[in-house]
Amino acid sequence: MVGSEETRVDDWRVRLTALLENYATRPRPGSSRERAAAARAWQGELVDAGLAAPGWPKDVGGLELDLEDQLDYYRMTSAAGVPKHPNPMAFIVAPTLIVYGTDAQKKRFLEPLLRAEEMWCQGFSEPGAGSDLASLSTRAVRDGDSYRVTGQKIWTTQATGADWMFALVRTGPAGRGTDGISYLLIPMNSPGIDVRPLRDASGAYHFAEVFFDDVVVPAENLVGAEGRGWSVMRTSLGHERATAFLADEFRYRGLVDKVFALAVSRGYANDAVIRQELAFVETAVRAIAANSARALNAVLRQEDPGGVASVNRLVKSEFEQRLHRLALRLTGSGATLGGRSAGAVDGGRWSYGYLMSRASTIGAGTAEIQRNAIAEQVLGLPSHRGDGTRPAAVAPGRPLTPPDQDEAALRRALGEVLAAATGTGQVVRPSEPADYDRALWQQLVGFGLPGLALAEESGGGGASMRMLAVAVEEVGYALASVPLVPTLGALELLRLAGTTEVVHAIADGATAAFVVPVEDEGWGVDGPLPALEGTRLSGSVQRVAGAPVADVLVVLARDAATAELVLATVEPREVEIEPQEPMDVTATAGVVVLDGVAPTVVARGDEVLRILDAARPAVQLMLAADSVGVANRALAMAVDWAGQRAQFGRLIGSYQAISHRCADMLVRAEGARAQVLSAAELAPNDIEAADIAAADALDAAVWVAENCIQIHGGIGFTWEHPAHLLLRRAIANQAALARPEQLRDRAAGVVLARLS
Repeated sequence: MVGSEETRVDDWRVRLTALLENYATRPRPGSSRERAAAARAWQGELVDAGLAAPGWPKDVGGLELDLEDQLDYYRMTSAAGVPKHPNPMAFIVAPTLIVYGTDAQKKRFLEPLLRAEEMWCQGFSEPGAGSDLASLSTRAVRDGDSYRVTGQKIWTTQATGADWMFALVRTGPAGRGTDGISYLLIPMNSPGIDVRPLRDASGAYHFAEVFFDDVVVPAENLVGAEGRGWSVMRTSLGHERATAFLADEFRYRGLVDKVFALAVSRGYANDAVIRQELAFVETAVRAIAANSARALNAVLRQEDPGGVASVNRLVKSEFEQRLHRLALRLTGSGATLGGRSAGAVDGGRWSYGYLMSRASTIGAGTAEIQRNAIAEQVLGLPSHRGDGTRPAAVAPGRPLTPPDQDEAALRRALGEVLAAATGTGQVVRPSEPADYDRALWQQLVGFGLPGLALAEESGGGGASMRMLAVAVEEVGYALASVPLVPTLGALELLRLAGTTEVVHAIADGATAAFVVPVEDEGWGVDGPLPALEGTRLSGSVQRVAGAPVADVLVVLARDAATAELVLATVEPREVEIEPQEPMDVTATAGVVVLDGVAPTVVARGDEVLRILDAARPAVQLMLAADSVGVANRALAMAVDWAGQRAQFGRLIGSYQAISHRCADMLVRAEGARAQVLSAAELAPNDIEAADIAAADALDAAVWVAENCIQIHGGIGFTWEHPAHLLLRRAIANQAALARPEQLRDRAAGVVLARLS
């Protein structure tokens, strides 16, 4: 066991804090050699303190922390700036040894690995077997108590300084196939091993070719059963893409902050194009965080992180490239210099990082291979090699990782209510532009909507904002023709205004709408508004979502005498509502004309601004949640069609042009879901998270819906097929409040201000 058996884990925060505080008093190493020595020494201190392995089981010396505690652990160590483990490859082999290793192997390898006393490299890729590992040909022939290994590995990172290699070798018959592949631990000082460094595009020597000429390896170094190395390897990569990515999340957070700071220092803080790019990398780092947490959750439940790990790997690799491309752009003419040149911006780190990032979508399975895995193993599309079709990991469009018990029950119960009225072939299309499915609305009211997240004393269900977002997502997924999102927006305004009676009425099933002009930045507070003259309200507002079917109208107006803002309610029967043809034909919109109407004023002046500011993130998230449902329904439709439509004698889902498009649709739709639900958990305290999540979801829904039509071809362009209804709803959501570009600009501004 690593560390003392008596080490307590319940006080790990206290012990880690003390160690980090001590580290903060030490001088920092100068040279790369000194930094490497300091990193090894730090790992030894962590091991001695029983703090080196937050996620490992206790019986192998780990802390066995749950997800939230592991997140805290990495937050603390990242904030303290302590050295990373100098050998990341060690944390690919370690989980494999924990799961498949013998007691002797665990005792022999785990502590030296944690202390960084022994360095590891990975021997998977070969000249004829890169991403296609099943074609590997390095042979290991059993000879008594040993194996004799002959062959070649390539692209082997840190091979020149490694003490050990964990390798895949073929112990079974020659040829392509996963049977007969074994997982072997090979001492790198063995006679017959020749390591030849390879220079990479950055000019450095990070990897090497490794040749094996009848290398003798003890049979006791076999991990798992002979011939079962493929499943052992999947554990390695699954854990690499789960637990390692959790630590990466905090490293990436630091990198993104550095790029924002670079934008400030180089004078780009107010450049509109750059701010959009900054917001995109901010979005990506949050998506990685959400995916990492879900992948780790699967590992902690002793489940294969599988689909989430593949998605995370793809998102992470392409994020690294986008981040460094942006950073290099921010160096201006500094991009003309190499990383080692005098005068290079920030010592050349961004030039070097950009070149190194080109390997991100190649190593450990290319981006194309990751898309194959997502399409075939996660979505259940036909194999591009003609190997048949595997069952989907989950039904396409449904959450990629199992939700908790309460969320699963809500999705199941609400899904049953919605399915009865909104199947793919019977999506409700009102014949009039001023109608909705009243029977379905009553069923949803009986379920608890729209008051699901209201306090119980206000007539609501007392659920969390996250659970409300889940419910709205399910309604969007069903393309339900009900005014849920407009009603929720008006309800939130009235709740914040303290209008108890009207809030209770809406919780009991009254529909509602907010009469306010909408601009690209959101609610039009500064432009023309209906005027309150004395006790009468006059004016008109166009394109009011839900107005033709509202039982309650909430109006934003301006007092003609004082010019202060006024928030009021009016009775729909006292106003004229002219229905307009909506882009989203499952919704309603209209012109609201107020001609001397007597309103009930619920707030004035600065109080109105407070209410609007407080309500906006929640309303934006509800629109985003609806768009998440739309995106995932579009994904489900596309995958279903790709799995049944044949062209040129093959199912179209077997063509990589289609399957990779579906994989990208999953990445966008699932990423949007993760971010919206995460932001809903943080609401109302993290406005920046709400803006980022909403922008991502609103854009994702349009993009996925557009691609759904493309995959369907001509049939998808017909009025009779529901694909265009998804696109119409996504477009309407995108324009219903603040535009995604404005949300991203606002979020980028918050980060820039924080780092300035």
